[in-house]
Amino acid sequence: MAGGWLACRSGHWFILGALILGAVAWPDNAEAEDARRCSAWRSGGKGYEQLELRTCTRPASDVDAASRDGDDADDADLAYDIEVKSSYDNAVDVRIELTTTDGTVENVDAELKSGLQIAGECSVCPDHGDVKSFRIGKAPPGKDEPLRPVKPTMHMEILARDLRLTDANAQRIERIAARYYKATRNRLVVTGGSRTPARQAQLMYDKLVHGDDIVKVYENKAAAVEIRNAYRDAVAKRLKRKATIRAIREVIDGQIARGVYVSKHLRANAVDVRSWNMKGKLEQALRDAVKAEAGVTLMDERDSAEPHFHLNMP
Repeated sequence: MAGGWLACRSGHWFILGALILGAVAWPDNAEAEDARRCSAWRSGGKGYEQLELRTCTRPASDVDAASRDGDDADDADLAYDIEVKSSYDNAVDVRIELTTTDGTVENVDAELKSGLQIAGECSVCPDHGDVKSFRIGKAPPGKDEPLRPVKPTMHMEILARDLRLTDANAQRIERIAARYYKATRNRLVVTGGSRTPARQAQLMYDKLVHGDDIVKVYENKAAAVEIRNAYRDAVAKRLKRKATIRAIREVIDGQIARGVYVSKHLRANAVDVRSWNMKGKLEQALRDAVKAEAGVTLMDERDSAEPHFHLNMP
């Protein structure tokens, strides 16, 4: 009987201790949730009942990592993650049509696997809760090869806020990093990867303010001229920074709608590599590593507003 009383009392103390610990832990969890704000979950709709979607701000840790390098700094407010929970056993290819409260529409194609995942970005969202509706349908036929997030390796450090590449290009950049590491014992630092039109507009605005000749820098000269002209028109109208970037972005959006891309970053076919202190043997090691990789070309953009080496991939 005494043993049973002690066991019962011990059980009460165990429960009380758990409650106390839980009470201590709850504020931390609440702060983490507040730091990463998310909209309510929404159903995928007819035909996709086992999908749920929401938009979330990017985790603070990712923003901090991005801010350590100039190429992807201060853009955390330009895009929001689209999170999806899938209860399907098999992967499904879908097109997510997202409409904001002001009527702006953005399409995101994604291969959704079972479980929780980030399907892409909402680059047109002014806030994590500003989505009016989601609509899900089948991905269009003949869509591009799926992209996958690229993770750091022993040869490569990744500071880019969003680095998604095809399997083939992910293998290319890893081989380049491995060659560079073998020659220098230094990890290759990737500072820029996939870009939304909003981010591309901001970067091109910064280049133009800096005085860079973007027609010379970008391979697609005609597209660069259109963007330069939009910038000059905005300056002539004395538009402020935000309005000027919006004007540039509208040009980029129109180009993409025609199948024109001023930068391969917009198609996840390019990466930027940190150039800080990369001189002499270090620079030559990178050039040799890139030269050995068929289909990859290096552009020296150390004189630009955001100094770096730019790698174009197939």
